[in-house]
Amino acid sequence: MQKYQRGLPIRAMASMLIKPSSNIVRPISRQQLRPITNATKPDFVPSLLSVPRVAAKPGGWHPTLIHSSGEVKFTVIRLAPNGGEVPIHKHTHVWDYFMPLSGEAIIETRTKKGAKQDFEMKPGSFLAVGPEDVHRVVNKSKNEEFVFFIAQSPRGKYDFVADDGVGGEQGS
Repeated sequence: MQKYQRGLPIRAMASMLIKPSSNIVRPISRQQLRPITNATKPDFVPSLLSVPRVAAKPGGWHPTLIHSSGEVKFTVIRLAPNGGEVPIHKHTHVWDYFMPLSGEAIIETRTKKGAKQDFEMKPGSFLAVGPEDVHRVVNKSKNEEFVFFIAQSPRGKYDFVADDGVGGEQGS
């Protein structure tokens, strides 16, 4: 059995596979490697849409932590129809990466300098919101829930700083 060693060429690293039943790294042949052909197709969505619902927070949003390790936190958030929202807030050091799974919503943003911009979000959209940018997510549908996947990094510096939505350098 070949063990991981520093300095292995990338080609050698690419020819190793972790078997699902163990943590043993075993070499595999180049012929066994197959390209990923449908990583962005909707057949990956149902597993995230089936995440159990948790109790709602004020504003009608249901965050369910999927995985948290290293530098990234992954969450699926459901927004109730008819105005469900993640309240206006910012993060001091954290980036938010939004990926809608179903429904449609608006993500309202405001930079540290006060520039405002709204983004229409639906499945297939992607938005990155940086540290200190004030933002909120609002479900605009009267009947349909908005469900999105969010990755947040760096996880160790996560904070949720409420904001009054007024704008400017101070933000609150």
